[in-house]
Amino acid sequence: MTVKTIKQAVLRKIKPTAEEENKVGAFTARLLSVTKTVSKLEGAMCGSIGKHTWLRGDHDVDLFIMFPASASRDELEKKGLEFGKQIAKQINGATIIKYAEHPYLRARTPDFLVDIVPCYRIAPGEKIKSAVDRSPLHRDYVLKKLPAEFRDEVRLVKQFCKGAGVYGSDAKNRGFSGYTCELLAINYGKLENLLKAAAAWKPPVKIDIENAGTASKFADPLVIVDPVDPERNVAANLGAENFVKFVRAAVSFIARPDDSYFSLHGLFLGKEELQKLKERGTLFAVLKMKKPDVIEDTLYPQLRKTAKRIEAMLEKEEFSVLRSFAFSGDDMCIIMEMNVWQQPPVKKMPGPEIFSAKHVREFTGKYGKSEFPPYIEENQWFAEKQRQFRDAVSLLKGIVSKKPEELAMPTHIAKPLHDATLLQGDEFWKTVTKHRELSAFLRRKYFEKLA
Repeated sequence: MTVKTIKQAVLRKIKPTAEEENKVGAFTARLLSVTKTVSKLEGAMCGSIGKHTWLRGDHDVDLFIMFPASASRDELEKKGLEFGKQIAKQINGATIIKYAEHPYLRARTPDFLVDIVPCYRIAPGEKIKSAVDRSPLHRDYVLKKLPAEFRDEVRLVKQFCKGAGVYGSDAKNRGFSGYTCELLAINYGKLENLLKAAAAWKPPVKIDIENAGTASKFADPLVIVDPVDPERNVAANLGAENFVKFVRAAVSFIARPDDSYFSLHGLFLGKEELQKLKERGTLFAVLKMKKPDVIEDTLYPQLRKTAKRIEAMLEKEEFSVLRSFAFSGDDMCIIMEMNVWQQPPVKKMPGPEIFSAKHVREFTGKYGKSEFPPYIEENQWFAEKQRQFRDAVSLLKGIVSKKPEELAMPTHIAKPLHDATLLQGDEFWKTVTKHRELSAFLRRKYFEKLA
């Protein structure tokens, strides 16, 4: 297949139909009209629908209510929710309050999911007052700079990123955002031009479409200077692993073009891969938790931080963690793969050198009454004490047995961690075979080639 025929075949699957375009257009026009009537403020249709780069079946609508700069933050938040509820009522949407930097409303209708977000109206180059204020400017920039005939190229870039497993810039996925894909299409034009360039990318890659001259300020693998805010890197959330995965996919596609690059394949662990993991001879100890109703951008950094903190607690007790992961799907997991998970009853405690009299007195006073008294090796004192935990599983059980307020863990993780279920060995592998999201996660982490 040629690149041209591949693109045509993919677009037939991902480009919205004329009927779908009309349906979305009618709904968004009504939504903007209702917003004006309810709030007396201007609404901005942002996101991929507002920029006409959405994929078939993606009916997530981002409606921004633009408040004047004179409005206080308290007014923006309170009136934003009040207007959101009235707008949702007009479109017969079931509502729920969501939280990011400030609260916003999510309304669900049978056909659409609408986020109603209050923001400040700002001019290009003007300092933002809240993190979402740039969104209407992003929409305006893309509509101005992206020729209508290149909107399909954006769709192809997005779908290629999805096929490579690197789409979504939230804290969980750390991939390419929709806006990043739009800027790449503006910069490179056609998909094949982007992929040819990406096949030769060596980090750091710096793209400055408007020649703002600020790219050197950033130290990320991919730097795309935001045309509406030159002090911001649009690709700042892109993780190094996903950068490499995208480059590798581009290299492979250029060498042998195929439509398979636009869909996820080999998604779940096969029997042979599952067996290979079991045969590593390590111990998988996993804390499975109920997921709280918190947005991923807030939750996932806390989950990662908790995983690292637990890993440090294990290492402190001389258990060796080979790999650790934070997983979030329908539920949450902290996964520890241990290559040392048992220790003898006695632990060796290093003390001060013999020349530090004060510290020697403190050390020998602390350990001097033990059954085996402190001793000296090469001018340094040592002592031995009984371990509190002889195996890693006991330590993990000790963590979850503590009350949430005693855990000193991030806010949204402490309660779920206290109620966590500990899985190990065969019990864990049985869970993996039933849990498709977790299976796909482990396959990516252990078997996806990056080099």
